[in-house]
Amino acid sequence: MACATLTLLANGGLAAAQDTELPQIPQTLKAGQACTSFSGKKIPSAPWQLPYLGADRLWALSTGEGVTVAVVDTGVDKAVLPVQPVGDAGTDCVGHGTVVASLIAAPLADGAKVSGLAPGARVLAVRGTEKTGAATAASIAGALDGAVTAGARIICVATAVTEADPALKQAVDRAVAAGALIVAAAGRDTTKARDASPGPYYPAAFPGVLAVSAIGPDGKPDGKAVPGSLAAPGNLVVGKGPGGGAAIGVGPAFAAAHVAAAAALIRSYRPEATAADITRRLRDTASPQAGVTVLDPLAALTSVSTAAGAATARREPVVVTPGPDLGPARQAAWAVVAGVVVAVALLGAAAVVVPRGRRRGWRAGSRWS
Repeated sequence: MACATLTLLANGGLAAAQDTELPQIPQTLKAGQACTSFSGKKIPSAPWQLPYLGADRLWALSTGEGVTVAVVDTGVDKAVLPVQPVGDAGTDCVGHGTVVASLIAAPLADGAKVSGLAPGARVLAVRGTEKTGAATAASIAGALDGAVTAGARIICVATAVTEADPALKQAVDRAVAAGALIVAAAGRDTTKARDASPGPYYPAAFPGVLAVSAIGPDGKPDGKAVPGSLAAPGNLVVGKGPGGGAAIGVGPAFAAAHVAAAAALIRSYRPEATAADITRRLRDTASPQAGVTVLDPLAALTSVSTAAGAATARREPVVVTPGPDLGPARQAAWAVVAGVVVAVALLGAAAVVVPRGRRRGWRAGSRWS
């Protein structure tokens, strides 16, 4: 398993333990590969995605209480998170679904640094893959039907296929007709461009599905971002993996987790909101940045509606200061960072994360001070 060196800033950015090596969670296992093991790692401060998304201000209004979010993936380890499993989905050999679920609803706990964006929400674990993480259109379609039958109306599909299968399209249509909001990864996790199919990916590319691409700590998408998709933190995010050890997620599946969590916050705060209402809020309040629109959950939660039904945010535009090219930064993330590179990365992260955190209400003495 690849390891990434992640430095987490005490104020919720990128640093704190310069040499904390965290494993990158895989999306699939190779034939004969053993289940992903417990990392045994902890992080000394909150991961960058929480202050970036303004979690402390969000939680003053909503934690997602009373809302169930289905996670269609490799399963969720019920020993790590309090989940309601469908069938055998309470186990997770790969660990991918566990990290996704933790980003959505890992509970707030004293001393815990990793928590979900909607820590009061419930997770319904639905297996949409084989034990190794391999997915088919049929496996995703069956999981969608299972999620709807179990009562979930926010469904995070963290896996994807390149086949526009009619049966999968029908399952999407049934879920939408039942009033469910489907949030889906607009691609598969990969750090190598040559390994990525040009897509499109399904179910994200089907009408009625909210497709999501990933951004990193600098607020920029990578080369795999899908035009027209909603972008959210998904590259180098930290969640809970097998056994509860910290692990890094890289890819649109983890971005989809944050969008699904934001939807849960809205549904809890505004229980009358329909799936279409939530989607409109998420899209209309997103911030244009570097060719994509980036999730702004606080604006989506607190915006007012015009007579035409569009959500209008009462907020300042979110501006991400341009940072250095991501190529060197990403390479540094997969190796031990030299002192000079660490200093540059920390300065770049502080220039991006701290100003955005202040715009979202971060202050000294808050959860991430």
